[in-house]
Amino acid sequence: MKKKSIGILGSGSWATALVKILSENASNINWYIRNSDVIEQIKTDKKNPKYLSYVDLNLNKLHISSEINQIIQDSDIIIIAIPSPFIESSLISSKKLLSNKFLVSASKGIIPESFLTISEHLNQEYNIPKKNLAIISGPSHAEEVAQEKLTYLTVGTKNSKLGKYISDLLKTRYIISTVSNDMIGIEYSSSLKNIYSIMVGIAHGLGYGDNFLSVLISHCSKEMSDFIKDVHKTNRKINQSAYLGDLLVTTYSSFSRNRTFGNMIGKGYSIKSAKAEMNMVVEGYYATKNAFMLSKKLSTKFLIIDFCYKILFENKSASRQMKELSKNLY
Repeated sequence: MKKKSIGILGSGSWATALVKILSENASNINWYIRNSDVIEQIKTDKKNPKYLSYVDLNLNKLHISSEINQIIQDSDIIIIAIPSPFIESSLISSKKLLSNKFLVSASKGIIPESFLTISEHLNQEYNIPKKNLAIISGPSHAEEVAQEKLTYLTVGTKNSKLGKYISDLLKTRYIISTVSNDMIGIEYSSSLKNIYSIMVGIAHGLGYGDNFLSVLISHCSKEMSDFIKDVHKTNRKINQSAYLGDLLVTTYSSFSRNRTFGNMIGKGYSIKSAKAEMNMVVEGYYATKNAFMLSKKLSTKFLIIDFCYKILFENKSASRQMKELSKNLY
C-alpha cells in the first residue's frame, strides 16, 4: 500500500497515546481536537492539558485543527478515537467526506443510535465498504502506553493490505502489533469487557475477595465467548490477547475507568454521582444498555449482562443483585 496521510479524531487519553505512538513512524499527523483552547495550550506547552499531560508531543509532526471537515479532507486514513456514545453526533455532518476514506476505529463500544459496533455502523449507515474499515484493539491502557510499557495491539480488518499498513505504523520498541480478520468479534469483545469490568468493580467495592472475583471473571470470559459466537460465528481463539487479554486488563487494572466506576457503585455511590465523579467517559455504562437490548434478540441468556443492567438502569440494589448473581456461579 502506498504512503497514506493519517488523521486522528478525538483528544482523550487514547487519542493522545495514539498520537504519541504514530509520531514515531508517520511523517505527519492531522489531529482533530474540538476545543480550540486545548489546541492553543498544546501548541504552547507541547502537552495535552487534559489527558496524559506528562506526555511530550512532537509538534513538528502535528497539524492540529478544531475543524473536523478540514482534518478529514487532508487525510487518507481516519482513526476514530472518539468515545462510542458521541461518534454519530461527531461524524454525521461529515458523512459525504468520509465516503472515500479508510476508517479505523480505535474506540471500544457500541453505537447507541443503531445498536451496532462502530465498523458495522459505518458500513451500514455510512455505506463505507468493509474493505475500507479496520479497528485497533487489545489490552492497552493509554496510561501504560504513554509510559512506554510493552503493549500488544491487534488490527482487525478484512483488508489484509490495510491491516499490515496500520500495524506497521503502530510498531515501536514498546508496541507489538498483529493483524486479525475477526473485526466484528474483536469489536464485540472490546465492548463487552467494559460491562464485565463494571461488575468486577462493583463486587470489589462491596468487599468480595479475590477468590470470588476470579470465579466472576472466568464466568465473564465464558459469557463473552458465547455472546460473540451468537452474533458472529467464525473460527477464533478466545484466549488470544484481543479477547481474553483485553478482558483481564480491564477487570484487574487500577487504570480501568470501568472498574473504578463499578467500585464506586459497590461502595455506595449512586449511578449519577459515580458518573459525575469520573472525568472520562465510562464506555461500559452505555455498552450495558446496548448489549442488554441486543441480547434479547439472541438465543442465549447472558446472566452477568442482565444483572449489570438491573443495577445501572433499573436502580436495583448492587448488594442484593451481586448476592443473587453469586448463587448462579459455580
